[in-house]
Amino acid sequence: MAQRKTLFQLTWPTYIEFSFLMFMMVADTLMLSQYSDASVAAVGNANRILFLLTVLINIIAIGVGVVVSQYIGAKREKDSFKALQSGIMGAFFLALIIAGFLQLFGPALLRLVNTPDAIFDDALMYLRVVGIGLLFVALSQTTGSGFRSLGFPKRVMLAGATANLLNIGLNAILIFGLLGAPALGVLGAAIATLSARIFNAFILLGSLIYEKILDVTISLKRLYKYLREVLIIGFPSALEQFIYQVSEFGILIMVNTLGTLAVTTQIYVFNLSLPVLVFAIALAQGNQVIVGWHIGATEDEDAFKRTTKTMLIGVITVFVITLVVYFNAASILRIFTDNPEIIETGQRVLLVFIFLEMGRLSNIVVIQALRATGDVNYPVKAAVLSMGLIKLPLAYLLVFVFDLGLLGVFIGIAADEIVRGALVYIRWTRKPWLKQKRVIS
Repeated sequence: MAQRKTLFQLTWPTYIEFSFLMFMMVADTLMLSQYSDASVAAVGNANRILFLLTVLINIIAIGVGVVVSQYIGAKREKDSFKALQSGIMGAFFLALIIAGFLQLFGPALLRLVNTPDAIFDDALMYLRVVGIGLLFVALSQTTGSGFRSLGFPKRVMLAGATANLLNIGLNAILIFGLLGAPALGVLGAAIATLSARIFNAFILLGSLIYEKILDVTISLKRLYKYLREVLIIGFPSALEQFIYQVSEFGILIMVNTLGTLAVTTQIYVFNLSLPVLVFAIALAQGNQVIVGWHIGATEDEDAFKRTTKTMLIGVITVFVITLVVYFNAASILRIFTDNPEIIETGQRVLLVFIFLEMGRLSNIVVIQALRATGDVNYPVKAAVLSMGLIKLPLAYLLVFVFDLGLLGVFIGIAADEIVRGALVYIRWTRKPWLKQKRVIS
């Protein structure tokens, strides 16, 4: 079943898949902005917590992607199926625990990030409803990761695109009360998101059953074996992402201190950065699969050359895109809002995004390549060093000492991305990963 493909063949379906996800997020923001700016801020605060918990679920999905790709490179397809099945089982039970935690401690988490009282109730409602969907996010992310590593990203793309279109349609109906439905505002957006995630998970699982990938008997001993391989990669990788999200909590606290207007501006600017972020993720995931195939087949030099070339292509592309966005910033921001203060602040921040996104692309591509080789601990060390000594302290200094407001926040973020990008690239070129390359046994 599995097929080894080119970077372009792996990347474009993933880009379209995440573009639909991006479009869904932008559509959510656009629709909610027509309802009220406060509802945008409420969903933004809730989503930051949801992103953090999704990282924990990603422990399994990340590991499955690497382990399956190495098994395919080693021409052990049945083992790749068993690893995927084990990962799906493990991800579901992990998500069950996390979703329960969220229902119990949602209010405390929102208070922790200084969620303004004006948006607290809406943020909590969204958090609890969409939090149930983490169960289905776990299933779809793990299954999707497996399909990409098997060389079939189109299936993930089609399921994701359909689910996101469903979400947009339900958003329009439930937020504004179209077709006789009640106008539910933030609650409507939450119900739409939950419904889309359930739909996406069932489509992907149905595809696995149809391909008889899940029709594999597996003992507890085998389950432990494959989950152990998955967690060797997944746990440190998710820890690195968890550290990132914790640092983003610190950033959110600073932004919330600046007020609802700053929160809303940050969300609008984030939506403008999504096309570039999606490109970086798609490119990195395609590259990671190929590197995993090369490592499984002991084609080490090919893995090195592929990643170096991928990063160069990515950095040049990101520079061009962010430059175009910056020079058209005012016109684009007016799509979201007519508030002159938001537009002016957003323009200044988007200049910083040129450098931020080049650093972020380098990070994403090289870190995922390191994961595919089994070198998963160094990115964690780099994250602790850069975020702890650069990102948060610099952002705090620029916001509260030099009074740069939201601009100071993003300068701190950009400095962190650039430094980490340099650190992981140096690691890649020195090739210590050659000594620890295969995870599978």
